[in-house]
Amino acid sequence: MKVNPVKAGPVKFRHVIWDLDGTLLDTYPATDGALAAALSSLGYQVTPEALRPLTRITLQHAIAQTAAQSGLSIDAVYTAYEREYAVLGQQFSPAMPGALEAMSVVRERGGLNLLATHRDREGAVWRLKAAGLDTLLDDLLCVSDGYPRKPDPALFVALLEKHRLNPAEVLAVGDRDLDIRAGQAAGCKAALLVTAGVPIETSADWVLAGLKELFGGEVCSG
Repeated sequence: MKVNPVKAGPVKFRHVIWDLDGTLLDTYPATDGALAAALSSLGYQVTPEALRPLTRITLQHAIAQTAAQSGLSIDAVYTAYEREYAVLGQQFSPAMPGALEAMSVVRERGGLNLLATHRDREGAVWRLKAAGLDTLLDDLLCVSDGYPRKPDPALFVALLEKHRLNPAEVLAVGDRDLDIRAGQAAGCKAALLVTAGVPIETSADWVLAGLKELFGGEVCSG
């Protein structure tokens, strides 16, 4: 297991490319609840809390693991999950602690807040508006715009090229190692936001206990 703590002293990054789910927004409760409900509808009982370590890797991993454990087909679990998430996923997802403050500091210091997400554009936009973060976001690109999923760096490369940014001035922030690998592959340094109770194994340049570390002088400095 490789863990890199936040380095001491100010590290000057002007811009940030954010992940959405689990980084700027706390969308995991809806994901956990929908998967638990889906499995229950198929006759397999599991609590949302028990699913947390699996969904924090990826939803695909969680579905594959629970399908194997329950003897259900992956397709059946996916179909049931999509049905349940169509209801639970429309619920409000609050901003993660420190997200508003961190994005505000980036903006105040003349940087851009950019978003690279697997979520579709419409879903990303309304959730950001509901959480009060939309006015602080300068641009976003989504998989639904025609880009491959992370850890492919295409989303990051496209944002860097679109805004003519030097990767050395950009920090990628996400809650999963695929966010980290995508950002680093695009030439950026990367910070992993740790999810409580989830084991850390990452190539991240920094590991953050919370987003408040980004505006405390450690990482996000003008």
